[in-house]
Amino acid sequence: MKRIFILVFLLISAVQTNSWAQNRHYNTMTLGMGGGGVAVIDGYHANFLNPANLMINKYRVPSNQVGIFGGFGLHAGGSLLNVGVYNDYLTKGLTIEGQTREDMLDAWFGSSSSNTRDIGFTNDIVPFGFSKRTSKAAFSLATRVRTIQDFTLNKGAAEVYFYGLDSDKFSDPVPFNINSRTLSFAEISIGYAMALPIPLEGLIEKLPFINELDLYAGIAPKFLIGLQSFEMDFQSTLEVNSPLEVGNTINHDFAYTIYSYGDISTQLNNFVQAKENNPDAVLDDYLDYSGSDIGSLGSGFGYDLGVTLDLDVSLPILSVLSEDQQLRISAALSDMGSISYDSNPRTFSASSTFSFDADAGEDEIGDFYDNLSDSLSNDIYGDFNSNSATARTYDLLSTFNFGAALVVGKLTASIDISKGFNDLGSNTKNSVMTAGAEYRLFDFIPIRFGTRFGAGTAAAYSFGTGIDIKNLELSISGMAVNDSSVGGTSATVAMSGLVLRF
Repeated sequence: MKRIFILVFLLISAVQTNSWAQNRHYNTMTLGMGGGGVAVIDGYHANFLNPANLMINKYRVPSNQVGIFGGFGLHAGGSLLNVGVYNDYLTKGLTIEGQTREDMLDAWFGSSSSNTRDIGFTNDIVPFGFSKRTSKAAFSLATRVRTIQDFTLNKGAAEVYFYGLDSDKFSDPVPFNINSRTLSFAEISIGYAMALPIPLEGLIEKLPFINELDLYAGIAPKFLIGLQSFEMDFQSTLEVNSPLEVGNTINHDFAYTIYSYGDISTQLNNFVQAKENNPDAVLDDYLDYSGSDIGSLGSGFGYDLGVTLDLDVSLPILSVLSEDQQLRISAALSDMGSISYDSNPRTFSASSTFSFDADAGEDEIGDFYDNLSDSLSNDIYGDFNSNSATARTYDLLSTFNFGAALVVGKLTASIDISKGFNDLGSNTKNSVMTAGAEYRLFDFIPIRFGTRFGAGTAAAYSFGTGIDIKNLELSISGMAVNDSSVGGTSATVAMSGLVLRF
């Protein structure tokens, strides 16, 4: 039962929380090809990665595209979700005690009780998208809703579960810390791309194997609307003493801060004020979870921009596959900008010590949480202070992306490298590389596969397929990290929604 509980806990956490886990926009094609795609993404999805690509596929007819529920992406994972540790220790009938317990927690968290692990969840929805391409320029409108959550806990919190209230383990204070953040915002992106004159065009066209080339540039400014935001920072230490005559004496020294906005801030503040006059005031009587102020909590601006060199080539070595050959080289800046939550920002904080003398034999974690729950009636944890705060601004997951794609008949192959400008969430200043391919079976069934590696995590592998005909697209892709011993595991899925072309 304990093994089942741990797995369920991790899976529930993956569904409910996430770090800024997805540092780029995927559609089903790019995710299936390893998660790159700066040189292959097209249509209204290009707004969020490389707007220059609104101009590619100039010979494709039809040239207009509409997405109704035009894309859905879901990502979950993190270092806390370590399937390798779970398989090594919790599926083999081992008794999790003594040295086995120490080895498992060390493999999971490292040696220090202060070490942290995280788990995250990201949900991207494109409710509507439209793009139109002409011979000279392209236009697009796309909306996207992003929900980004993260949850972090330290080794000490895991030790409490696996050791119970062990007075030997917790005779000295052990850190017990939890951090969580939820951000949700909408984007309205307007894209524009155009063909640019080619410097030294005559000279370039004399190069061997190049028949024609085009240079495209695009930009997609976007307005950001804050839908929801919530943060909690919970820091504490747990100490257990066990005099024989009184049983376990437990001391939980804690301090926490909650950041909230909008109606929730007002409701929590009303509770604090009511409690000054009525100590029996109940928090639930003041909370309204309807979310009537969603969409008015903050705003911001951002942009995506890029360039693409599109070449019609004739490479003799590939002529056995097809005479139709295109080479694209692209560079883009994506997710530049920030969003500020400024509607009624407040902080709610408390610090105190929760202490009780347990009965002899109350050394299981369930006993601790039972007593912890009982303590809430004494307002030890719920007696928080309310203070006004300044607006909080969050940078987007800005990245530089460079890649190339080669299209030879029914086969498309791509390679990308990306590098973040910050280390927010899973975004990283380290380089991430992706490689992938697509083959068109019977012209209308895409078979996609790829890999991603770098940034201190194990390699990820992806696959995708669907139906892609002249006027309609329905497709799905998935990507997962196989080896969770480095950076934990993760899984990502994307669905195209209903995409119409005309």
